[in-house]
Amino acid sequence: MVYIALGSNIGNRFVLLQKAVDCIGSRIGTILSVSKVYETPAWGFESDAFLNACIKIKTDQTALDVLDVLLTIENELGRNRDPSEGYQARPIDLDILLFNNEIISHERLQLPHPRMELRQFVLTPLADIAAKKVHPQFKKSIEELQQKCEDNSVLSIWNEPLKF
Repeated sequence: MVYIALGSNIGNRFVLLQKAVDCIGSRIGTILSVSKVYETPAWGFESDAFLNACIKIKTDQTALDVLDVLLTIENELGRNRDPSEGYQARPIDLDILLFNNEIISHERLQLPHPRMELRQFVLTPLADIAAKKVHPQFKKSIEELQQKCEDNSVLSIWNEPLKF
């Protein structure tokens, strides 16, 4: 199982998230569940609010193959990654959070996603679809990580669900 975080804070955020879900479902595997959509403040920089969600997917692809597809989808939806600029506003952000129970340390991919345990905008939607899933490094459930997270950002449930 692959758990992917989706975020957007430029343009029609909800439409961009839905387009990303559609692309992921057609190119990576079978979407098994989708979290609620949350409006969340920008984290780590000043910007407009994000819409965030998480999805659970069954795939036969490798983690690096999934990463390549996600980067292609981001590019198609208007994202130009510039790693030298740090946190920045973006039309779409697609991150692999967990890939099966694998721990991967590759120059292109770190899994589980680094610092996910510090971010309510990741943990809250992930807990919607994987509350009991155990983080392979911390040996704690997503629900436990969410409850212990010191990020006190206010998340608001968006009024429209993503379709899959």
